[in-house]
Amino acid sequence: MGKNETFSWKGIPFAAPPIGDLRWRAPQPVENWSGIFEASEFKSACFQGSSGIQGDSNEKWSGDEDCLYLNIWTPRFTQEDITNLRDKLPVMMWIHGGGNTVGSAHVYDPSLLVSTHDVIVVTIHYRMGSLGWFRHPALHNLNASKEDISGNYGTLDTIEALKWIQKNIQNFGGDPNNVTVFGESAGGHNAAAIFASPMADGLYHKVIIQSGIMSSASIAASESYLPETGIAPSLSGLEVFNRILIANGSASDLNEARLKQDQMSDYEIRTILYDTDADILLQASRDSRPKRSGMTRVYPDGYVIYEGGIEEVLTNPSLSRVPVITGTNKDENKFFNSMNRNFVEWGPANSIYRAVGIDEMPLKILDLDYYEAINFYGSSFWKQRAVDTPSRQLNQSGHSDIYAYRFDWDELPTIDSMDFSKLIGAAHAMEILFVFGSFDNYIVKNYLFAEGAYPAGKKLSDQIQSYWAEFAYTGSPGQGREGNLPEWKAWSDGIGPKYLVLDSQNDQGVYMSEEEYTQDFILNKLSKDNRLDEKEKCETLFGLSYGDGNGVSTKKFNQFMNGSCEYRDYSEILDMIESTDDEQEKD
Repeated sequence: MGKNETFSWKGIPFAAPPIGDLRWRAPQPVENWSGIFEASEFKSACFQGSSGIQGDSNEKWSGDEDCLYLNIWTPRFTQEDITNLRDKLPVMMWIHGGGNTVGSAHVYDPSLLVSTHDVIVVTIHYRMGSLGWFRHPALHNLNASKEDISGNYGTLDTIEALKWIQKNIQNFGGDPNNVTVFGESAGGHNAAAIFASPMADGLYHKVIIQSGIMSSASIAASESYLPETGIAPSLSGLEVFNRILIANGSASDLNEARLKQDQMSDYEIRTILYDTDADILLQASRDSRPKRSGMTRVYPDGYVIYEGGIEEVLTNPSLSRVPVITGTNKDENKFFNSMNRNFVEWGPANSIYRAVGIDEMPLKILDLDYYEAINFYGSSFWKQRAVDTPSRQLNQSGHSDIYAYRFDWDELPTIDSMDFSKLIGAAHAMEILFVFGSFDNYIVKNYLFAEGAYPAGKKLSDQIQSYWAEFAYTGSPGQGREGNLPEWKAWSDGIGPKYLVLDSQNDQGVYMSEEEYTQDFILNKLSKDNRLDEKEKCETLFGLSYGDGNGVSTKKFNQFMNGSCEYRDYSEILDMIESTDDEQEKD
């Protein structure tokens, strides 16, 4: 029995365990069982590095390769209720975030959304890291299918979960002909990947992309050695294998490992890859991570994902496309920058916080104007890449059912003189609490909201849930389930409504904005920003252009502010970025 007048079923297998010979294979059907299957406990998350956010232990690794399970929440129906339902209920499949390297379904509680709006929510696990997305030429053996050699095992897991829903969800009162996929961050990226997969056609009917990434990985980089610069857009399977040879004692350094690998047969390489323990594999992957590679993303293999990647489904009018909600949060980047010692001074926590396991606390923002500026431009470019440009591309290619949003709620408290509304604001992942209404947790209720902010925050959560549920029912968020909210209009090209701002009634409230975030719009703001001097403007743009090819072009960078950024020395800012990346890898 679930919370909030719901029933829940936990730990239902939707595919065979992807272990042994099934590692780096498309998910296989689960074996049938006889008798009653007890679905009362969550199953282990997929294998990953431990994460304090999920409440993992102090061990370095957590989870299990045997992890392809899902969980279901429904209103508190009896079997007779399900049989007599005139209309089966909309189904919403949630894909968790975590950079496609960490995360688990068990930390999300959709019971309030389910009970309030009569929807069914399914939360799923999927393979992550190099167990979920991995390519090596030696895996292209004659027995491998197109799915097997795609490298997109995590994507295939999400599609397999949709197949399970199609076969079984009506037994829980759900409508297999009305399925909405939704997810946040990496889960948003994976929802976009489903949108860009011909294999998913007909298995779902709407998609919600919360703070997703719309770009794809590089197949060429994944099946080549790293260049001497160490810069590449995607993880190299060959470099991972080199690290495995060092870990198992077959080679003493990377040069020797490469010589050995080049002399080995595909069969020998494949055997070692399959025999390598998951912790050795993931550590080898961490150690092989190239500079500027970005998040673990899907491969545009041409079979599981269109050859043009996620980008192709945005512009090709001949492809099958369903209604879309896509959005970001106003202060996406503050979540990450708040932990960066270059911007924020951290120190020992007081005894109250140490008592609950918090050893360090942010003490002060070193330069508030600079901090606000770099976060504005980082978050704005995220919005441009993930929301505004894709929405315009979809609209211009004939797809009219696009609904965009920006989540602006930032009414956080001041704790020990640190104003969290400035430190993290409407940060990455903050909207999840509002989508699920997860406010009854003691820490959330007592430490998330500034004084007097809770009632308006709760109302905004109710509004967001109403929009999400109406979209799941009809394919348009409209005015919410009760028809009493500001109308959320579809993205319109040219002059007209673009996106819905989701904010507290204590601030701006909920309203449509006509302001589009293009690269030129953001660059124009940056060029005129009095919070930054010329050097800082150039360094900010350099930092935003650093990465997996999603920043401004070299030509546009060199033309910015009449060419004043072109010949500057960026070694200092480059060292800061790469040292920060290294620290995050160690964590």
